[in-house]
Order: sequence, then C-alpha cells, then structure tokens
Amino acid sequence: MCIMFIYRNAEAKGDTYRIILASNRDESLKRPTATAHWWKNYPRCLGGVDMEPGKEGGTWLALSTEGRFGALLNLTGEKRSTTTPGEGRGYLVKDYIISDVSADKYLANLYEKNRYEQIYNPFNLILVNLWNTHVSLLCSAENSEGPEKCLDTILGFGNSPTGRPLKKVTLGKERFKNIVQDATILDQDKIIENLIEFLRWNEKHLPDPELESRAPNWYKDLSSVFVHIQDAEYGTRAHSILMVDGSNRLTFVEETLTPDASWKRQTFTTELQIFM
Repeated sequence: MCIMFIYRNAEAKGDTYRIILASNRDESLKRPTATAHWWKNYPRCLGGVDMEPGKEGGTWLALSTEGRFGALLNLTGEKRSTTTPGEGRGYLVKDYIISDVSADKYLANLYEKNRYEQIYNPFNLILVNLWNTHVSLLCSAENSEGPEKCLDTILGFGNSPTGRPLKKVTLGKERFKNIVQDATILDQDKIIENLIEFLRWNEKHLPDPELESRAPNWYKDLSSVFVHIQDAEYGTRAHSILMVDGSNRLTFVEETLTPDASWKRQTFTTELQIFM
C-alpha cells in the first residue's frame, strides 16, 4: 500500500508553489532499499532505489531536474489475466525520468505494450511535469481505458483506480488541502512539518467497502494514511515531500525509517533546468 497527494497551481508566481506533493511508501520493512540520492549514471535524477535481488535499480518515486517526476503505486487485489511472473515495475518510473519522451507518449506506448499481455502486475503510474503542473495517470486495472489527464487542483492517489478511491484517500485530500492552500515560500518550513504530521496520520478510516474487497484480511490495518503492521513487518517506511515554487526552485524532503525505528531526514534543494 502507498498513498500520494498533489497540489497543482499553474499560475504560481515566485513566492507561491506550482506543485506540492506528499507521499508515503508502504513496503516490507526488510526489503533492501537505497534512500534518496543523486544517481551516479544520471546525475540530474534524484530518488530512492530498489535493491531487492532481481529488481535492483528500479524505483517507486523519482524526479529529474529537467522537470520530470514519476511515482508507482501498487493496485491491491487487482486481477491479472496471466499467471506468469510480472516484470519489475520500478523501471517504469526510471525509464521515464531518464528519457526525453513526453508523459503522454510514454504512457500511450506503455498502455499499448501492457494492455493485452499484461506484462506487469497491476499499477497506478503517475507522471508529473513539474514546470507546467500537468499530471497524467495510467491505471492498469482490468477494463482501463488508457492514460488520463488529472485536472483537479487537489489530487489523491492510492491502491485502487481513481474512480473507486479508498476512504483514506478521499478524506486525506481534504486534510492535505487545508495544509497547502494559499501556501507561500515564507511558510515552507511550517508546511513541511505539517505534511510530515499528516503523513503520520494513523486514524483508521472505516468502514471502507472498496478496501475491504481488495484486502479482506488486512483492510483494518491498511485503512490509515500511515500504516504499521508489526506482526507482518510491513508498513510506511518513507515519507516524501516535493515542492516547486513559481521560480522553478525545487525542494525535496525524504524521511526514512531506520533499523532502530527512528526516522532520518534528508533535504535536497536545486533549480529545475528547463530547456524549451
């Protein structure tokens, strides 16, 4: 389970924000992972990297200073038409942010590639153009009609198709909106702390028939924005916050859960390098 919220404002000026994004990564606590860093072979790209044997080099969330952002969310409980093992989905994000292909073309090609053979296990793939706030989504659920544009000011994504949102996504959008609306760069430190607190929101949002149908054995534990299932050694192990202001200044904050159960924070700042 993972969750993501996005605020978009194409009219942002220098002291306001064009994009604010907040996300949790939920994963097995034992899965080997490299925390966010600038990639050696692609120095304009920033993100964590999967180190799971056989899936090394993929990522769940990453960006490039050329204005590309991508994130991958699992579609819990979604059927797949084949029993053959799916290819690693983490490369879907990586391949996009290191490319020079538009989000629309990338998702259209991926849709055609995956729609009949279902090469990958089900996913929501979210691509964001950081300098014009365009957000595009490809949901690989059965009967998906292909890539879609996401035009709302406040967006929320979880582990179900956007047309059938989980309750924690719907309620989370309202709390997220209250944090980011009317935000200015003078408020940045306060916004970051408020978003971290939001991403640690452990209130269970029940009843949720959609979540129960997708995860009948675990839906109670998965019904909060922040997930912690001690017996399964599974839960939220990373918070990510991305902010881009009207002058193309980018701030990326990642907090990761360490083996001693403390949280380690990294903050990266740079400017987008827009080539038009």
